[in-house]
Amino acid sequence: MSERNNPEIVSVKSFEEISLKEKHPLVTVVVLTKNSEKHIEKCILSLLHQDFPRQMYEILVVDAGSRDRTLEICGKYGVRIVEDLGGTIGHSRNIGVKMARGNYVAFIDSDCIADKQWLRKLVNSILDADESVVAVGGPNLVPEDDSIIGKVISYMQETFLGSGGSPQSYRINKPKPVYSLANCNALYKREILLSRPYDNSLNIGEDCDLNFRLGQYRYKLVYIPDAIVWHYRPSSIRAFTRKMFIYGLGMARLHKKYRKIVRWYAPLAPSVLIAVILLFLVSYFHGCMFQFLATVSMTYVGISLYVCSKVLSKLRSFASLLVMILLPLQYISYAIGFLIGLVK
Repeated sequence: MSERNNPEIVSVKSFEEISLKEKHPLVTVVVLTKNSEKHIEKCILSLLHQDFPRQMYEILVVDAGSRDRTLEICGKYGVRIVEDLGGTIGHSRNIGVKMARGNYVAFIDSDCIADKQWLRKLVNSILDADESVVAVGGPNLVPEDDSIIGKVISYMQETFLGSGGSPQSYRINKPKPVYSLANCNALYKREILLSRPYDNSLNIGEDCDLNFRLGQYRYKLVYIPDAIVWHYRPSSIRAFTRKMFIYGLGMARLHKKYRKIVRWYAPLAPSVLIAVILLFLVSYFHGCMFQFLATVSMTYVGISLYVCSKVLSKLRSFASLLVMILLPLQYISYAIGFLIGLVK
């Protein structure tokens, strides 16, 4: 780990002394990145133009060994840069927490754009909450300039059937306690992250793991619907399928780690996949099962068409029909990843 010697918009001394004069808490915004030249500039610019006192927050980029123009772009804006070569995502988040100077640590991904009121909404929400609330976070919506596939994926996952109600994707319309917060849009009390750090061995699902452990200690997480970031999605079916497969692997690892169900919906997809395969096998030898299998298949088609209609109402494009491909691919690739993760 090393910290780049870059000029900073806010000096160390002024940042640490400012809390004595201002009512706002100090916040460190941590951006994890690696080879993010395509989106990192939009992300940094959105953070520099927050509706929040600029002297009250710093931007800390934790880079995992970029070989493109990511560091060059970040250097133009005078943000702090820490290099964590070879570290996992969990390790990089811990580095960000350790190097933070703020009382609170906000996380955003390098392929996200923060709404102008994002930081203010998060800070005000955690200040108004009771002491048991240790983190707040919000939705990650799809940007207007994202690919058509990215938009279909986003709108599909905003439905309950497309996400299982996961706060990471499902649209929740009012502030409410949740079991997890996606760390592409979350703010934590730094003292909590120092005492209960991320698992350094995890390269995916590290935020789910942290949030699960916090819940075991009866800490609360609160979802704030108007604390928005805009998050770019996979731009191809292949990339989306691979991402869901990796999510399945990561979730299986967490279930093995705790030997209990961490997310109720995680075992559902692999269970359904196994059941469908068994039904096909049974129907091959027993024709009486074919009608039941046909009923199940038609039910799934009906569900897919319903989700498709929801996407169509937002996208208003025939590309919404991609849901008929993406929805089953999402669950099949996730299920295969989960099953492999259990036995690997």
